[in-house]
Amino acid sequence: MSQGLFIAGTGTDIGKTCVSSFLLMLLKHELKAKFLYYKPIQCGKPADIAFVKKTAKHRDVACTYNLKTPSSPHFAFAKEKIKFDKKTISGFLTKVKKQYDFIIMEGAGGVRVPIAQNFDMADLAKLSGFPVLLVASPKLGTINHTLLSIDYLKSKNINVKGFMFSWAEGADFNSEMVWDNAKTIERISKVSFCGAVPKLC
Repeated sequence: MSQGLFIAGTGTDIGKTCVSSFLLMLLKHELKAKFLYYKPIQCGKPADIAFVKKTAKHRDVACTYNLKTPSSPHFAFAKEKIKFDKKTISGFLTKVKKQYDFIIMEGAGGVRVPIAQNFDMADLAKLSGFPVLLVASPKLGTINHTLLSIDYLKSKNINVKGFMFSWAEGADFNSEMVWDNAKTIERISKVSFCGAVPKLC
């Protein structure tokens, strides 16, 4: 069976796809293996998949629910009258885990974003069976958002492997505050800081 990593975020447009692309490029350079980028739920234009294809030069991508509405998944499913079925995703994962050595699975929005009644993005991460890498902003406010997200994931007995900062408009990765943010989150949460990913394009 393959291994994988679930890329979660503290919110929308936080940089999950940048981190996914960066990891794909890194892994493909270091390892001779078959990798799959899997975005189970896409809301709005399929920009995330296109971004990964372009930046990581990676062809093996998949999406189960490609919704047109740029919104929270639960709203998009309701608006487009599409029923979400977690068994569809678990069935797909069972199949591709036998075909690929490693799967990078990216969520949509933050960890508490609802997908269906009593099922949110953290539940999707747990369904995958993969550990979570949490993507957060380096900017002011990240301590609160990141710690709350980590606490929520842990409350569901999800293995949080670490957290990363992704590039954000106006953020300076060299600033004293950014690195203190990282150290503070790491100290309080006991979750490892895995570094920062710059803007890829």
